[in-house]
Formats: sequence, C-alpha cells, structure tokens
Amino acid sequence: MRHMLFRVLGLAALLAVSATTAAAHTLNVTISADCSCKYSVTVSGNTDAFAVVGVDYSFNVTENGNTIPVTGHIDTTADQNGNFSATQSNLSLPTSCTASVSFSGGSATLTFNGNVESGFGVTLPSTLSCGTPPTGKSLEIGPSSMEGHLQIRPGDWISGGYSFKFVNGGHGDETVTVSSTLTIPFKCPQGGGSGGSFVINLGTHTYFVPANNTDWQPTGDANNVLSWAGSGQAPDGCSGNIMDNSKGAIFDTNISQSPDNGQLLNWRFKYRDPNAKGKGNVNCLDTSDPRRAKADVCGASWSETVRDP
Repeated sequence: MRHMLFRVLGLAALLAVSATTAAAHTLNVTISADCSCKYSVTVSGNTDAFAVVGVDYSFNVTENGNTIPVTGHIDTTADQNGNFSATQSNLSLPTSCTASVSFSGGSATLTFNGNVESGFGVTLPSTLSCGTPPTGKSLEIGPSSMEGHLQIRPGDWISGGYSFKFVNGGHGDETVTVSSTLTIPFKCPQGGGSGGSFVINLGTHTYFVPANNTDWQPTGDANNVLSWAGSGQAPDGCSGNIMDNSKGAIFDTNISQSPDNGQLLNWRFKYRDPNAKGKGNVNCLDTSDPRRAKADVCGASWSETVRDP
C-alpha cells in the first residue's frame, strides 16, 4: 500500500510539474496604430531557454462598414531565462484612415522549438477618429485595369504612384500638396470569404513646380522611383487563398495648390504587384533591392489622363 501511495504521489507531482511547465509559456501581443494608417506590433513573453520563437497574430480593422482581416508574423529568440521580446513598426493598415477606424477579433499563436500553443489574446488600439475633412480638390480615377487580371497573394507588395502636370504654362511658382490612396477590389474564388477591397495608403507629398512649367511631376518616367508614391502589403482577405482582382484599381486623391489661382492639372496613376506577375515579391520603392530598377519588375502602364475639377 505504501509503495502504491508513493507511486500515486509521484505521478501527481509529475503532472503538477508538467502543468506548471505548460502554464509557464506566456505571450503578450500589443498593437498600436495612428491615423497615418501605420501600425506597430510588440510581442513579449516567456518560454523555454534559448528557444527559437515565432508569433503569428491576426486582427480585424473596420472603416466605413468594411472589415478587413490583418495577419502578421514575428520571429525572435528567447534568452537564457526563456524571456523574449520583439517589435515591428511602420506596418501599413489596409484602409484609407479617413474616417473612424476600429479594431476587433485579435488572436495570436506561439511557436517555440517546433511546438505550437494557440488561444492567446491581442491588445488592440482604441478606435481612431481620422475623420478630419481634407481641404482642396478631390479626384478619383478608375477602376482602371492597366495591370490586367491579378492573382494577389497575402503579403504581396503593391506599389502605387501618379504624375500630374499643369494644363497650361500661365502660372507662377506653385506648391502642390497631394494626399492619395489606392483601392484594390477582390473576390475569393477559392472560398474563404466573399471578397471586398483593401487600401494602399500612398501618403501625403508636396511638390514645387516652377513658373510656366508644364512637365509631368514629379517625373514622367514610369520606371523612375520618384513615380511611385507609396506601397503596402496585401492583407489576407480570403483566409489564406488567392485574392482575385479583375477590376483593376481605384485612385483617390485630394489636391491643394499654394497659391491657389484656379490652375487646372492633368492626372494619371499606376500600380504594380510584381509577385502577381511572377517577378518576386518586390517593393517598388525599396531602392536597396536591385530588382526594383528592372522595367519588367516595377515597370507599369499609366492610366488614362483625367483633368481635375
């Protein structure tokens, strides 16, 4: 009986140790975001000493009634005490951030030395109030499908750009400020959702145009890096499946001139997903990547030319 009691107590102790070891694995994931449409993710926690750690996270972002899933992955390594931490910054949200932006449904998975633990929560940002009405004139071009029928994969780099020029040369020195976005509609032909759209924020840029100049700004060369205004990575809109884009893209911009003398401008835009063209996952604004200078990688056709109102 005494030996049986010791065996039971020994088994109970072993189970208690195992439970304590499993419970010791912790993961904290915090997302922060602002109205520049950028977000940061910080992960921290504790696992096995010197473990190779991977964190997969997901959350939803909603703007104007359109909800888009966001996913990401961070790799790091635990120290001798099993502690780990890592941060990724300047990541792009798949929205325009021109209205109220809310966050929901965060979850995360911890992988360490090949073991997987799921069910961790994510601390999400409070709702952003990004609804300050822009000043200046608004213009929309598209949908335009200069790139043809695209099969977009989650994580694909998509770059967008534009050029403009004064209709006539009867103007003085002008400063033109441009805030713009690129909207990509998609369907989910392989399941994983009905589809929707996501937004690549092209940012706000200011250009100085000398008096009487009617050249394309900031460049008329479609292969020049200056012809690209912004880029971002495609979200996982179809639960890991390809996002089917057959309608092209929509370019929205807000334009202000200083001084504003009512001068009219002509506009055109372009976009590119090199990975969907079989050219590798290339960010066309990344000048450290020699592939971006190749015309078959980041070359893109201009849309039709539209005059601003």
